Amino acid sequence: MITIVKEEEAKFLTHNGPFHADDVFATVLLEKLYGDIALARVSDVPENTDAFVYDIGFGKYDHHQEDKALRENGIHYSSIGLIWRDFGHEILKKMGCDSEDLYDDLDDTFILPIDALDNGEGKRIPATVTSVIAMSNPFWNSPITPDEGFLKACDIARTLFDVYVYGTLKDYSDQPIDYDEGYSFIDEYLYNTVLKKAEEADCFIYNEEGAAIDLWEEYGEDIMKAYGTLNAKAGGAAHNVAKMFLNPLSYERDEYDEITGTPIEILAIMAENKEAGLGAKILDQVFDTCIDSEKSRMESIDYIEERIDLSENHIIVLESFAPWKGTLLASVSPKAAEADVVVFPSSRGGWNFQGIPVSSDAFEVRCKVPEAWLGKRDEELQEATGIADAMFVHPGGFIGGAKSFEGTMKMAQAIVKNTER
Repeated sequence: MITIVKEEEAKFLTHNGPFHADDVFATVLLEKLYGDIALARVSDVPENTDAFVYDIGFGKYDHHQEDKALRENGIHYSSIGLIWRDFGHEILKKMGCDSEDLYDDLDDTFILPIDALDNGEGKRIPATVTSVIAMSNPFWNSPITPDEGFLKACDIARTLFDVYVYGTLKDYSDQPIDYDEGYSFIDEYLYNTVLKKAEEADCFIYNEEGAAIDLWEEYGEDIMKAYGTLNAKAGGAAHNVAKMFLNPLSYERDEYDEITGTPIEILAIMAENKEAGLGAKILDQVFDTCIDSEKSRMESIDYIEERIDLSENHIIVLESFAPWKGTLLASVSPKAAEADVVVFPSSRGGWNFQGIPVSSDAFEVRCKVPEAWLGKRDEELQEATGIADAMFVHPGGFIGGAKSFEGTMKMAQAIVKNTER
């Protein structure tokens, strides 16, 4: 059982603020290994702590330092990969299913993609394990706390990991999962669920022919209105929900040279094979989260557009955080195209800068952080930047920050100056 406790009571420590697939799944693996997890999510690791520390603090199970651990294939480890490397066999023994083949297969097909994507070494695509966990973060206008969101994400991750272990073992057996039958289940689920949502939205259903994506094209806008999306934005919201969820599950996935996340439909097929109704339950949760996420994002559009118009010198400043990437990348404002960096208050305290991605699915950003800053923190970074309260810069250079707004703006201005145009 995972419990959030005060820092002084914690046996395990990880970072606070927004969570990702690596720290969430790492927590679930530790739960399988140790049972009860008394966890504190902190901004800094106290000196001489006896707690198990991961994904923060530059220790053995962190990956934010300059010399972070590297796999033989050149992909960097994240916290989940480091924990799996050292404890994976023991975790599988606790689950009653340890074998070298299973350990390696789970590492290659489930753990490694999380490592790669968290380190910016893969390609983001919608409706994957990593995107599902990312969407579990509380929305900018959500009433739940980050810690409550983290525990909810751990519940999802626990189910997904158990299902993937089950499915992998099942595929070793003389009665492997029939994935053709599984994809028929996905199609039937999508069709029935879209039709159900249309009925709940009191849509006038004049056409039930075609696939789920066809029904969504007919009724998606009205469904989004029923969920509370403003009428003027409901069409755009419906389009984006289709991109996030319905399209990836309705069509054959594209193949990429880059590493991508584990598709959620594979997990759903495995889950439905394990227990009737479990796959549908997983998909319900993901679908509803996509709808809620897009509704929340639509509510932030006017604010983000206002901040774009007020931006100067290639820097957009958000006085309060709101989801900005989708709105900024879709904006027709000339200032949106000129912007390189967004500055906003951090949920961990202080302020962050973040580079604007070149596209919605890219890790590459428009700006260029000085190389001497990459992966540095605190005194080392303060010396490199000349900024007294600089706190960190990610090794990938796409995010960093300082304790004060003024310090973060100085970092952003230096980055803009360092960026070639």
